[in-house]
Amino acid sequence: MRLPKFRFVILAVVMVGVCLPVGFYFAIRCGYLFRSTFDLFMWPTSIILMATETHGHDWFATGTLAVSVATNVLYYFIIFTFIWCVGWVVRAWRASLRDGTTI
Repeated sequence: MRLPKFRFVILAVVMVGVCLPVGFYFAIRCGYLFRSTFDLFMWPTSIILMATETHGHDWFATGTLAVSVATNVLYYFIIFTFIWCVGWVVRAWRASLRDGTTI
């Protein structure tokens, strides 16, 4: 099994880490989604947004949203990098079983 290159994994993680929370944020703001616990599971750093609940659209709320999205990208980066590394080790282990070498 071929693994994607690490740079493509990182690019995908950044895209998911930015697009998913921003999409949920605008969907909730526009009324397409109701605020529920579902967005807490999809967006691990959404707890940070509780600080901006009563601030409206000022610079503090925008800055907190930017920090929350950046933290979300960092979380996804750590998780997906770990998953990619485990996949790389499993692939190398399986290849060593096939050719008779040991890891």
